[in-house]
Amino acid sequence: MHEASYQSPIPLQRFEAAIQADQRVLGMLYTGSLGRGTANRFSDLDIEIWLTDDAYVACKNTVRELLRLLGNIQFLYHRYAGESSFYTAFLDVDWQPIDLAIHRPAVERTLPAPSQVRLIKDSTRFLEQLLSTRQEQTVEVSADQARAKIENAIDNYIYLNRKNASGDSWCALGMLTEATSELYTLLAALRGIYAHSYRYTEQVLTSEEQALLTQVWPGAPSQQEIRRAARALWNWIRHVWQETEGLSGYSLSLQVDEPALFAAIDRLYN
Repeated sequence: MHEASYQSPIPLQRFEAAIQADQRVLGMLYTGSLGRGTANRFSDLDIEIWLTDDAYVACKNTVRELLRLLGNIQFLYHRYAGESSFYTAFLDVDWQPIDLAIHRPAVERTLPAPSQVRLIKDSTRFLEQLLSTRQEQTVEVSADQARAKIENAIDNYIYLNRKNASGDSWCALGMLTEATSELYTLLAALRGIYAHSYRYTEQVLTSEEQALLTQVWPGAPSQQEIRRAARALWNWIRHVWQETEGLSGYSLSLQVDEPALFAAIDRLYN
């Protein structure tokens, strides 16, 4: 757990002091970039809080009280309720995002490894015990998972061209961007990074790979431009396919007759 000084996009001293003094709060920690010590002014804040049972029953009021310690609430919504409740709030004039998870006392939340967490309060030592069972996480991709990703991308490549040729360009555009993103997250995972969508792109991809990915981005939702981008998608598929086999050390055992496939695609547009 981080004990050194850390950055935050908003002041936290008043909030943390109130948390320490609040008997309703049994434990609190930061995850995400704040937990890792890498937060900056563009970061959202990921906060996990364990409350007494009585405080959890009045969760909505408690959440508003706690959030007001961080700033004026501009917008707040509730995403789930049960043994845990999840809130997203935007605070003050900069609409600072806050993701707040509220738990009953005994909820064994799946947490990141201790090095990815900053523990602020743990009056019952429950969080200490919870974190002691966590280990540094490694991102693993099985051969079956990798093969399924590549197969799905090939499937999308074929279907998006059929949609595009038929005049359904918006549907084709959606399939194109989905396939591209899925391949990126596969490549990131193979390189040891768990990425949502295109996060950490500069860290994951070489400059040459970023240029390859850029080619897949359509400049307009037109049939001609999506057709061009789809051909670039195939290059991206082949690259990720080759990288997957190289990084994993196993063959995906996939075979595609590329000349026959490209000829069939061309006929769709004639």
